[in-house]
Amino acid sequence: MIINEAYFALEDQTFRLVEAICGGETMSSYKEAKRLLANNEEANAKIRAFHDAKEAYERVEAYPDFAPDYAEIKQRVYQAKRIMDLDESVYRFRTAERELQVLLDKVSERLAHAISPNILVSAGDPFFQSGDSNMPAACQIHISSRG
Repeated sequence: MIINEAYFALEDQTFRLVEAICGGETMSSYKEAKRLLANNEEANAKIRAFHDAKEAYERVEAYPDFAPDYAEIKQRVYQAKRIMDLDESVYRFRTAERELQVLLDKVSERLAHAISPNILVSAGDPFFQSGDSNMPAACQIHISSRG
């Protein structure tokens, strides 16, 4: 790596970008939703209940024919997940987390394509922005960049 004025200018731009993201509304919303979730004992109890049910299921998942209560254990996981997902604090956190991830994905894509349109960007969203669930994000970007 050659350290010169162009390098320092790039470094300064990077720090400004990081400051803009960290000081922006999206990050602020994410931090607030995370704080509210961390301080919500009811929501955290639902999260723990889901993790406990999931652990119990993972212990018998490979042996559905031999675990006598396999169906009940599996049902408890689905119920615990639904209860957790319907909690307002969990929902707000996931929404804020998703918005932050979309922002970071867009920044990554713009930076990569500023260098070359042929760079494959694997976004955090497995369905990318198109909603096409049959294609990984990097493949979607590559195909859409072909024109």
